Amino acid sequence: MVVKKDNASDTKHRLLEAAIDVFGRHGFDPATTRMIAKAANVNIAAIPYYFGGKGGLYQAVIDHIVEQIKKEAGELLEQIGEATFTGNTGRQQARQLIQAFLERFINFIAGSEQGPRVSRIILREQMFPTPAYDTIFEGFLKPVLNALSTLIMAASGECDPRQATFKAMTLMGQVVIFRVARETIVRGLDLEGYSPEEIEEIRRVLVANTLAITATPSESSIRN
Repeated sequence: MVVKKDNASDTKHRLLEAAIDVFGRHGFDPATTRMIAKAANVNIAAIPYYFGGKGGLYQAVIDHIVEQIKKEAGELLEQIGEATFTGNTGRQQARQLIQAFLERFINFIAGSEQGPRVSRIILREQMFPTPAYDTIFEGFLKPVLNALSTLIMAASGECDPRQATFKAMTLMGQVVIFRVARETIVRGLDLEGYSPEEIEEIRRVLVANTLAITATPSESSIRN
């Protein structure tokens, strides 16, 4: 198969985009290279040519997704890694960074075009992990959990890293629910389907929950 260089990048991009949808909707085993090639409107021979087959294309899709999410979170992760959290100023800085991270997360998961497409594959990997899940976990989930755990310890005074990680998972989970339970949420709250105003309403709820989770013992006692 002879391919012009100026067409190669476009063909690979179209295959990746089509594969995200096909793998996300059908899963790895039911998805076929014929389905993906048809969705991408390319010759089926392009898949083994560029990716070595269905398995190689799936791994390329996972790599692509991880890179997308790392671009979304990379700047904040760098800020968190470089920050020194001391005293009340550090506590407030940590809370602001948690809020900024969750706002970016909800905007991507619920408010962007890529959110639903990417989420399908990640959720399938959560329920039925393949060897590619290691790429997802090591590529962005582990760094995000570590960063959020660091922030929670700085914001709340939590001394137990394990408990901080549990709380980090809770913070992430409250965002993910707005994707995995979208139909229930839209119907139960009579939403349009995540308009900008509705995303802002979700953001306010997430911030309130975050403040409660990251409250220090003294702050919690005052509220009670």
